[in-house]
Amino acid sequence: MGYLINCSDVATHQSNKIMTYDKYQVRFARIRDLLKLNSEHRAHDGRMHFVTMAKKYSVDEYAIKYIVGHAIQDITEKVYTIREIDWLKQEIEKIK
Repeated sequence: MGYLINCSDVATHQSNKIMTYDKYQVRFARIRDLLKLNSEHRAHDGRMHFVTMAKKYSVDEYAIKYIVGHAIQDITEKVYTIREIDWLKQEIEKIK
């Protein structure tokens, strides 16, 4: 699979394991340390940077939530609005 961080059992090589946040943090820290990156970097740095840049460039609030996997509370937006992939792409491309 084309993922940076996988969740598989080393002994059995099964890749159907659930990736919990704890497992992700451990794997992230291991990669960070192997690459000798700044030890202050945390697993959510990329998400935080993306959201900050998206807001700076006026990306639609619902596009941001959809992309980063946050819950959308607005019933109209959550249930009745269909967003095309092209719309999401246009929103992301606002970020310079």
